[in-house]
Amino acid sequence: MPFRPEGPRRDPNEISPARLGAAKALYSMEKGSKVSDVLVSNRNLIPEDESLLRELVYGCTRQKRLLDYYLNSLCQSPFEKLPVEIKISMRLGLYQLLFLDRVPAHAAVHESVNLAKSGGQEKLSGFVNAVLRTAETKKAGLEIKGESDVDTLSLRYSHPTWMTKKWLKEYGEGPAEEILKSNNRPHAVYLHVKPGLGDKVIEDLGKQNVRVSAEPWPPNTMRLRSHEGGLFTGDSFQQGDWIVQDWVPQAMLEMLPLSEGQRAWDVCAAPGGKTVAMAWKLGDKGQVLASDASADRREKLTENIKRTGLKQVMVYDGAVAQLPSSQRFELVWIDAPCSGTGVLSRRADLRWRLIPKDISSNVATQRGLLEETYEHLYPKGCLVYSTCSLEKEENQEVVASFLKDHPEWGVVFPAVPEGHPEILKGELGLTFLPTDEHDGGFLVMLTRS
Repeated sequence: MPFRPEGPRRDPNEISPARLGAAKALYSMEKGSKVSDVLVSNRNLIPEDESLLRELVYGCTRQKRLLDYYLNSLCQSPFEKLPVEIKISMRLGLYQLLFLDRVPAHAAVHESVNLAKSGGQEKLSGFVNAVLRTAETKKAGLEIKGESDVDTLSLRYSHPTWMTKKWLKEYGEGPAEEILKSNNRPHAVYLHVKPGLGDKVIEDLGKQNVRVSAEPWPPNTMRLRSHEGGLFTGDSFQQGDWIVQDWVPQAMLEMLPLSEGQRAWDVCAAPGGKTVAMAWKLGDKGQVLASDASADRREKLTENIKRTGLKQVMVYDGAVAQLPSSQRFELVWIDAPCSGTGVLSRRADLRWRLIPKDISSNVATQRGLLEETYEHLYPKGCLVYSTCSLEKEENQEVVASFLKDHPEWGVVFPAVPEGHPEILKGELGLTFLPTDEHDGGFLVMLTRS
């Protein structure tokens, strides 16, 4: 197995658990694993090592194109033809040299050399040492020159060129560059707290050495500030006092016309964050129907509903099109499957998995979900369509297609609070651009005219 476990550490500068774990995780991703699969929290690492491991895995994944570009310029032979263990060792070393000022250069180089040896590439360990030491002396003068201005911008921010070109056309130079920057930075973690339990959650988490603070908007939103203790180990989580949910879906929820006692349908519900949040807002007399096409994801959905103790939620395991016509709701929310281009910071590997045709691969499903659900609304009901995509093909064009076939429906806009210029209002909905603080997405509310 590549990257053998380290033996007794005679020298504190040998392979640290964090770097060894990061190398193994990156190797698994080269073989097809997703970043969410390789970063499960069962490594039994001390918090400092766990933090460094996540930094290395996410950083090397986000900056993969830029790192490879630099390494190719520093190697006398083509970098892409090197063994995968060597490429991973060198990416880890260069990432630390370029992006982690707190890591001594000698430690980054030395441990990358040892990683090469651990990966069965001892003959190339001297090569790794030479290239990384050269990188350390030349890093201030490293230059980026792509085949075009768009390609240069894509290299600088480590994105596929086709993706950068698309955003430049859609959003313009300034906003597009901000999207690229945002995707390379870790976003904050947010909790959605059950209404009325804010002070209790702050106190309970504080006892676990977890510090959170309330956001000014949306209500019941808290930002994770530090978590020296285990976030999911205390009674506060087990009792269902809060869920982890990004700022954007919390903002979307706050914009929806939901009142206590209403009935709502969460169409693509798993893993359950929207379902739980809607149930809290609708209260004990409200009802939420939760459905999802994936049986595996419905298991996670059911688990989260059970943990939060919500009696007003029912999980529907049938096909959306087979829901009895007698079922009616004040609100139907379709958070549709999509390309995910609004969450590329969190899903760091996704930018390398996507290809241009993927942007429209879900359109038929997205359009079909609108068609299969709108008749389940009461006459004054609201049809909500959202994605975690930034692409018009999956957002505005899907909405336009639905409105063309159903001219009796129209777009309604919620009030957008001041101080959020990243929420762009267009004729066919709201686009949430990703920022350093949160992910991106799209929201539209439709009602009969």
